[in-house]
Amino acid sequence: MRIRQLVCTDNFAGVERHVATTSVELARRGHDVTVFGGDAAAMHTELAGSTVRFVDAPGAAAALRLSRRGPRPDLVHAHMTGSDLVAIATRPLLRAPIVSTLHFAQRRGHDRLTRAAWSVVPRLVDAEIAISRFVASTAGGEPAVIPNGVPAPTAANGRRPRHDVVLVAQRLESEKCTALALGAFAASGLADEGWELHVAGAGSERAHLEHEATRIGIAEATRFLGRVDDLDRRMADAALLIATAPAEPFGLSVVEAMAAGLPVVAADGGAHRETIGPATPEALFPPGDVDAAAALLRRFADDPDARTDLAARGHRRFVASFTIEHHVDAIEEFYTGVVARSGHRRG
Repeated sequence: MRIRQLVCTDNFAGVERHVATTSVELARRGHDVTVFGGDAAAMHTELAGSTVRFVDAPGAAAALRLSRRGPRPDLVHAHMTGSDLVAIATRPLLRAPIVSTLHFAQRRGHDRLTRAAWSVVPRLVDAEIAISRFVASTAGGEPAVIPNGVPAPTAANGRRPRHDVVLVAQRLESEKCTALALGAFAASGLADEGWELHVAGAGSERAHLEHEATRIGIAEATRFLGRVDDLDRRMADAALLIATAPAEPFGLSVVEAMAAGLPVVAADGGAHRETIGPATPEALFPPGDVDAAAALLRRFADDPDARTDLAARGHRRFVASFTIEHHVDAIEEFYTGVVARSGHRRG
């Protein structure tokens, strides 16, 4: 099948990373895949060694202008609203069915007027996917739920974690509540025993978080790493991951930690209840509760055997439900059904 993946941004966060890893696995299975958009340097790195084509389309206008690039697809898969618009606008040219994935736990549009305008999108695409039951229940409509998948990290094979690192791996934006991770680390007292908090990720809140680390007295024990290209190694080196978002749509870094055998402490909300929650419910804390999160960090920092048990149960759940192979199995089946229902025939 010839597949066009539209992401139409100049960024490389969770959505773009998901598009890249899924495209590589689709190409490995023999599909002809072209990706439009995403940070060019990061996409080239992620797609290296595969047969996936990349078109540098950093925005909807660029994607429209470059829409004739690459072969005419059998199916267009759009990710996020800007890409939905591009897919709909180019349908008369490409004459291919459209799949749209809902990556966020909110309806399209930011206010009543734009939500009304975007409400027509589901009628203009052939099928919708939600990345979690939480997203499906929040975004509206009747999307099929197909959880994301992640590749097994190579660094996990040689995992020798330091027993003094708590890792945060997420965008530094308000909805992720990263300040709670700082507060919990401070309240746990682990910094006084030589532990460090490593914060991997970029975003608009970095300066505020650095100031907060100083204010609560953990600046010397906190390392802000920025966006990292070696997250699998960082996970292999850490003792715990803390995920603080109260309404996480999916949480790729949590599932990557599960894949890496890294124990996870997470907010009991959003899709955390679908990913790590069923495997290790005792490691969930009420969203926004600094003291409860601190108590869990303290508990598992003091008990290496408990961390090993958390990691093993999380990894088993990853293998059973969230590998990239599981995800692409479901995506292939979904694509086949959409193409068959649309009556589309390849040239």
